[in-house]
Amino acid sequence: MRSLRSSLLALAAGVAAFAVAAAGCGSVTSYAATVDGTRISKAELEDELRDIAANDKYLKYIESQVQVRSSGVFDAAFTAQVLTRQIVYELVHQDLERRKITLSQADLDAGRASASERVGGEDILNGFDREYQDTLVRRAAEVTVLSFALLEQGPPDQAARAYYDSHKDEFAQACVNHILVPTREEADQVKGRLDAGEPFAEVAKAVSKDTGSAPQGGELGCFSRDNQLVAEFAHAMFSQPVGQVGPPVQSQFGFHLILVKSRDVPPYDQIASAVRDKAIGAGQEKLANWFNGVIEKAEVEVNPEYGRFEKKGGDSQVVPPQAPTTTPAATTGNQQPQQPQQP
Repeated sequence: MRSLRSSLLALAAGVAAFAVAAAGCGSVTSYAATVDGTRISKAELEDELRDIAANDKYLKYIESQVQVRSSGVFDAAFTAQVLTRQIVYELVHQDLERRKITLSQADLDAGRASASERVGGEDILNGFDREYQDTLVRRAAEVTVLSFALLEQGPPDQAARAYYDSHKDEFAQACVNHILVPTREEADQVKGRLDAGEPFAEVAKAVSKDTGSAPQGGELGCFSRDNQLVAEFAHAMFSQPVGQVGPPVQSQFGFHLILVKSRDVPPYDQIASAVRDKAIGAGQEKLANWFNGVIEKAEVEVNPEYGRFEKKGGDSQVVPPQAPTTTPAATTGNQQPQQPQQP
């Protein structure tokens, strides 16, 4: 079963498969859980399950990962996982309230992109009703905003800019040409021609075995550090001097003569989304530490119908009842989803 801490980190990293409805108020006899005095009602928990069940595209998406339908009911383990995640979101929400942080439209816009990615795409997100979409977006936005708050660099955009200013080398982009030949001997011969003054582009057109770049004089384009190039090539691209042909570099494809034409850091506005993602990643450890501290102090009570709350630091979670307990299907006949594994 997935713990509270792992659920929270999955939300921050962008990879959670489910999100839950907002915690609300229920009667004394209809609560699913209480979190520091705030009730998560049974009605909201059941509405969450109905919303999931009503989205056929989402069901197909999660079925591609694991078996998700069985016997017309949600099993106790699945319900406990959903409730665990509701508790996580409630803790996040309460912390933002204590910090007097509210969501901006920019936060919600970013939250929608994050929520869309988590559920398998915009088309699947649109398959939920509008109220539930808004819930998913708000929850994703709140986790992201908390991650930025923990960096203690101000609001998200300000924190992202601060991260950019202090980690500029991470965002460098190198524009390169190369010549590919099969043997070291040929590479040394080509290097000699280039050192003697022959134009790089002409030599590339004449001898390079890379049929894609040779006609363009060996031009490959520009790459960030998060590229998919072979490691040896990528290392040379970001270490050898600009404007000079470096020594031959061997990779699985042969030997490369590399010319780095430029290596610059783009302006913040051109890469703001990438910077934001990097800054969120930097907050992962802080988010984990935040959770460990908050959960130790939190007063969490779970309705015995759904199990009990087991507090084990980062492994805290709702443990389902021992006896089989099910929640009847509400909207899709006799088949309902189980919790998919997190990627």
